[in-house]
Amino acid sequence: MTDRHPEHKTLERYLEGILPDAEGRALQRHLLVCQGCEERLIALLPASAHHPPLSPLDGGHPRQTLLHSLRRSFPEVATRHRSLSEERLAAPGLWRELEKHPQERRRSMIWEDARFQSWGLFELLVERARQATPEDPRRAEDILRLALDVTEQLGPERHGPGARETAKARVWAWLGNASRVLGDFRQAEAAFQTAELYLSRSWLDPLDEALLLELKAPLFRAQHRFEEAMELIEGAIAIYREVNEPHLHGRALLVKGLALQYKGDLKAAADCFRTSLFLLDGIREPRLIIHGQHNLIGCLHESGRNAEAAALIPDARKMYEQLGARSYLLRLLWIEGKVLASQGLLSEAVEALEEVRETFIEDGIAFDAALVSLDLATLYLRQDRPAETRLLAAEILPVFQSREIYQEALASLIVFQKAAEMEQLTLGLIEEIASYLKEARNNPHLRFRGEEGPGA
Repeated sequence: MTDRHPEHKTLERYLEGILPDAEGRALQRHLLVCQGCEERLIALLPASAHHPPLSPLDGGHPRQTLLHSLRRSFPEVATRHRSLSEERLAAPGLWRELEKHPQERRRSMIWEDARFQSWGLFELLVERARQATPEDPRRAEDILRLALDVTEQLGPERHGPGARETAKARVWAWLGNASRVLGDFRQAEAAFQTAELYLSRSWLDPLDEALLLELKAPLFRAQHRFEEAMELIEGAIAIYREVNEPHLHGRALLVKGLALQYKGDLKAAADCFRTSLFLLDGIREPRLIIHGQHNLIGCLHESGRNAEAAALIPDARKMYEQLGARSYLLRLLWIEGKVLASQGLLSEAVEALEEVRETFIEDGIAFDAALVSLDLATLYLRQDRPAETRLLAAEILPVFQSREIYQEALASLIVFQKAAEMEQLTLGLIEEIASYLKEARNNPHLRFRGEEGPGA
């Protein structure tokens, strides 16, 4: 569902029968769920349109026929609107009932109990999965599988023509995104193809099309298919502009900025992040503001603009604390440590990075624990502290071995450990391993070629 309400001119064009097909379908869908816009449309009807319906013999003018159809449909629209409102109010309680059971029991409840077969619950499950994906994509997948079960129960009688196909398109798009986060690119591609198939049979809402483009672009980015990623995200941005959705436009700019950052165009990436912060609605999705600010600070640091990055950190920290964004606070401290190092404040930098590393290890976040360990190793080398470097390398391997981590990634850290033990660690090798791990996080088949290290 979109929160965007049609402009006055759009409603007039709809009544005149000159609105393009895709926009007309999107508007019809919006009228099913928005009583306010339904009333605005009724108010635009000429006075005669509020009288009892015309008979087929009262004239065959296309506009009169359209108005007659609209008058007949308004009671149905109002009924669906009330039903949807009730479903949304009931959805949180239904989720609380489901959440306390194992996954298989949840699925049985959805199939066996009509209370769980609602559009309101479907929307809530998709939103919960969207929020869970960055931190726990496996949990997001489980929730989306439940949403798929719900979509099987969504019929045209209760939710309008194309409702089931529209719902399935959205679920499969988010499943593709979750698979991408998990590094399963093949499964992600299959999910996006399924989403495209259902989208072609759906309401054809342009916002659904834009969402699919927006979610698919990061997959191409992770596969280093930068030109294709940019083409997709530009398509999403064009749609958001056309339908006047500045918040969604800003969200898509975050995706574009990350693609540019991965590609190495740091100046353009920083510009994208800055623009996104002007467009995003902080009340609607406050964590997107955090995400955009964090990306901007990181991008400025990567491009060597450390003074600009440092100037933004204090305000960012206050915002993260207000919103309780613990993971972002930790990653902000990580960036701050690297900024301090660039300013020659090595002791302060080491203190910050050691705190970040310790927390990552406690939380079992293996890849990030390894990456911050490599940052620390760089500082230890600059301070001529070989004993701390050896201990650092020895401690990170058990963290990796206790997780389901790719063998190639583990091999790169064995090279790191051996080099530290033999006091042959160089800044070049550390940089090579760090660069490899950043790519290997989303590519389990990427091989490590650490020819500079002992035993490579």
